[in-house]
Amino acid sequence: MRRKLRVFFALAGPDRRLLVRAWMGLLGVDLMLRVLPFKAIQRRCLGQKSSRQPADVLATIAHLKRMVDMAARNHLYPMTCLRRALVLQSLLAKRQVHAEIRFGVRKELGTLQAHAWLEYQGREIGSSADALGQFHPLELKRMSKS
Repeated sequence: MRRKLRVFFALAGPDRRLLVRAWMGLLGVDLMLRVLPFKAIQRRCLGQKSSRQPADVLATIAHLKRMVDMAARNHLYPMTCLRRALVLQSLLAKRQVHAEIRFGVRKELGTLQAHAWLEYQGREIGSSADALGQFHPLELKRMSKS
């Protein structure tokens, strides 16, 4: 615990605030996934936006991903890929970086497993290409309003 606190306080002030925001976001998304439909969660996660996109988008994506992963590793209980992806998507949207959530499935030892990840301009964010290659991407059709 002391080592975790030392790491936390060694972060710059903005990174500490970002880490706390990611940690709280993971908890909030976890609770929302238990009671709300997925579309309602996405609307909430993508609702707040800043005025402009950062100069170095790829560095921003990498930095935010590290903070979300750090928050997830140090959470009350394991945070799944879906929770991580939704929080990262929310943090990116606030910086005018549009990332799409993707889902994939695979069958392993007779059980169906699923994975969620983000893509920015067609490139995955955070998951290794080898890991994603094991999952068959799902194509979700957008529902039109009748």
